[in-house]
Amino acid sequence: MCACNGTGVIQNDIGTGMYQFGPCVCEAGNQTPEEVDRKRHAVMARLRAIHQLQLEGKWDGEVRNGRTA
Repeated sequence: MCACNGTGVIQNDIGTGMYQFGPCVCEAGNQTPEEVDRKRHAVMARLRAIHQLQLEGKWDGEVRNGRTA
């Protein structure tokens, strides 16, 4: 299952917690490659922050307002 979720980046959860990233057809047509890259980097930063919180045992599994809890 692929979804853009408003990010302009495909977030394809393949069931193992892994994600593939690429421009979404629905949004990428209106964005420059630089904008798509910027959003991809933002998503990766959020995933890194979530992972760090998980390692520290501080993440409750929710994302609020696009930010980690």
